[in-house]
Amino acid sequence: MKVNGEGLLKFLSSLKLTVGLLLIISAICLIGTLFPQMSGGSRIAALLGPYDIFHSIWFMAAGFLLCANLIMCMSRRLKLKRRSILMLLLHAGILLVIAGYALGALGLDGIMEIPEGETVSGVRLRDGSSAELGFSVKCERFSVDYYENGMPREYVSDLAFLKDGGVAGRAQVRVNHPADMGGFSFYQQSFRLNLSALLSVSDGQSKTAVRVSEGDIIPLSAAGDRARVVKIWHDLMHAGPAVKLMIEGVQGERLLWVFQNIEELKNSSPDLFEKMPGFDPSSVKPYTFACEGIHHTFITGIGVRRDPGMPLAGAGGAIFLVSLLLVYLIPRSGSSSAPQTSQAVTPRTAPKKGTARSVRVKAKAKRAAP
Repeated sequence: MKVNGEGLLKFLSSLKLTVGLLLIISAICLIGTLFPQMSGGSRIAALLGPYDIFHSIWFMAAGFLLCANLIMCMSRRLKLKRRSILMLLLHAGILLVIAGYALGALGLDGIMEIPEGETVSGVRLRDGSSAELGFSVKCERFSVDYYENGMPREYVSDLAFLKDGGVAGRAQVRVNHPADMGGFSFYQQSFRLNLSALLSVSDGQSKTAVRVSEGDIIPLSAAGDRARVVKIWHDLMHAGPAVKLMIEGVQGERLLWVFQNIEELKNSSPDLFEKMPGFDPSSVKPYTFACEGIHHTFITGIGVRRDPGMPLAGAGGAIFLVSLLLVYLIPRSGSSSAPQTSQAVTPRTAPKKGTARSVRVKAKAKRAAP
């Protein structure tokens, strides 16, 4: 099939292509609002899937074609007049916005999960990989304020930025109030409760105490017995703090719930251990477990972003808005109210009724004459 170069150029500069691309981009944006945009996953899934649509190959391809379409439209329709120059600037503004977005995709976008009082230097990126900032971030304090229905109203992180053994700066980050440091923007994104428990374990000969978090492993014996911390509750079924353990060893696997106030529960229900053997802290011989207390802190989720295309996109947006305003303010050529010179107009005399018919009759008679 032979490709017509002029036809291809005409297609690339057509208004139909512009409208089609804008519809495609609008549809992609609609998909992005219907499907939750999640970070993580492979790069291939990010390029093809709907859960990271604004970094997908479809969105990038539509943006690239729109840039090419705008450039072709400008090159074929450019005329050095005031309004044509303004249209050129208007299209150039759109191109700068798209270019800024494309450049921003080469930046960094991730999250730091920082336990209160601790320091983190790595960022977990959208594709699941990690990156180093070149400095560390410490959450010195986290506070949260709740509505009466229990929903969080506001949560705030007090951050310290550490570099070369010292404090390079401090900032308070809250929702919609980010902080900037070292070319990165830090904004409050999420938080979660971080629970730890103080457990004591006795094997009949000795007793040890250990502070654990969810997922920790407690070695119990040289034979391979161990306890894995499955879940920690601040208040389980209104029965107080509790820790769920999976006891693994030579006797197989058994689940055990260790309550802090187990004696009160037993006094209120004397047959509790018969009904719920997993509540008996001494049911896995020869060990006896006890929950000495629950400690809770917060883990703050700090979004980290570096967008090198933001200045370019901002400049493009400003150029677009100013050009659009001027296009509507400057009148079109020939539409000004300049006085027109009056010229004498010679009126045409309308033909009398029946004149045209009589001419046709005379012509026919002349042709019919010998």
